[in-house]
Order: sequence, then structure tokens, then C-alpha cells
Amino acid sequence: MSSFLEVATTLPFNYENAKEYTRSVEKPAFIISMAYVVTIFGIQAVMKNFKPFQLTSILNFWNAWLAIFSTIGSCMTGYGLFYEIYHRGFVSSYTRAGDYFTGYSGYWTFLFTMSKVLEFGDTILIVLRKKPLIFLHWYHHVLTMNYAIISYSYDVAFNSWIGWMNFTVHSIMYGYYMLRSLGVKVPAWIARNITTMQILQFVITLLILFHIGYLSSSDVQVDSHPKIYWFCVFMEISYVVLFANFYFQSYIKGGGKKFINEKSKNQ
Repeated sequence: MSSFLEVATTLPFNYENAKEYTRSVEKPAFIISMAYVVTIFGIQAVMKNFKPFQLTSILNFWNAWLAIFSTIGSCMTGYGLFYEIYHRGFVSSYTRAGDYFTGYSGYWTFLFTMSKVLEFGDTILIVLRKKPLIFLHWYHHVLTMNYAIISYSYDVAFNSWIGWMNFTVHSIMYGYYMLRSLGVKVPAWIARNITTMQILQFVITLLILFHIGYLSSSDVQVDSHPKIYWFCVFMEISYVVLFANFYFQSYIKGGGKKFINEKSKNQ
């Protein structure tokens, strides 16, 4: 069995080896995600007795590399996705896997999948700096990571859209975080629009899933799998509900007090 380094450094990219690897790490990844939950709340409890760490340099580096990684990933997977749309049609881009999961787009989809483990570092930085930790944050990290790894080997065509949209939103989001950590005064409306983009991402995925469900019920062949399909439906619905609630609490409730406070800080 190939290791992560072998899969990530072997050219040309071998999709079958990548699938074999992700299947082998499904259980360890789940255990890591549970350890992550215990760890972040453990650190949060311990930090009650300490002053928050600043971690400015680490935060700058963290946000910068994720912004760069996500931007490159968005470009590479976007090229593969729109190549499929141009040559096989829009609907086929999320119903038939085609060649998307091979080549450069496939390689970056694999990196996208495995990067979800590294993104747990976001939360470590939050609790070490004694910033508010909301349910949405860690729930989203745990579910996304497990979904990405479990679904990878099932050749589900709609994952091409999920990966590209997530890369794209993250390229903007981490770019915003990077500027904030560098002390740049960024307009407050950008944060609100990033949340809007996240919600739109989940809504688009649900529309794709509903269409796939309709096609499957009409005996049209699609590259999907019942277990992964319903996992994704549950995940995306929960994200729409949680992110919409976050948007309401942050930017609408009480006249958008949080948005107003954030805006005043940046003036």
C-alpha cells in the first residue's frame, strides 16, 4: 500500500493508489477527528488559567499558506471542472466522473481531501488565543474532513463541484484572514459576503444533489453512491441551517450589532 508521500509525489498522479490510500486511513482519520474535539476543549479548559497567546507570526504564516494553497487549488480544479463542462456538458460535470479525478485536477482533489486534516489547526489557534469557539466551527471541520476522506474512493462525480467551490471560497476567506492577522483594515462587509458565499456554496451543492436524486429515480445512470449521497445531503442541509443562523445572529439580529461593531473596529 502506498503512503501519503508516495501518492503525493509520484508523477503522473495515480488515482487508484490515491483511492487505496484514503480507504486505508478512513478509521484513523475518524479517530483523529474525535481526538481533535477532545483536544480543543481540553486546551480551552486549560487556557482559562492562562493569558491568551498572541501567535501573530504563526497566524500570519498559517493564513498565508492556506490562502495560497486554496488559490492554486481553485485554479487547478476549476480548469479540470470547466474542461469537463466544455467537452461533456454541464449536467455531465456532476453526474459522470469522466477524467476529472485523474491528472492535475485529480491530484489537487486528493490534496484537498487530505488538507482537511491539517485545517484542524484553525481551531487550535483559536483556543490558544482564547477566541470564541462556536459549535459551527468544530462541527464543520469534523464533518467535512470525514466526508472528504470517506467519499474520495467512491468516484462520486459531484465531488468535483464540492472541491472546486470549497477551494474558491477558502482562497478568499484565508486571504481575508491573512490581511486581518497582518493588521490590515479590511472593510467589514467582506466578512459578511464571505459568509454569503459559503451559504451559496452549500445551496448550489444541494441543488446538484436534488437533481442527481431526480435523475437516479428516473433510472438515469449517474456516478454516485447511496451512502455518500445521503451523507452529503445531510451534511449540506446542516451547513445551510447552521451558516444561515450564524449569518442571522451576526449581521441581522439586533440591527446587525456584530457587523456594526466589526465595522467600527476597522475605521
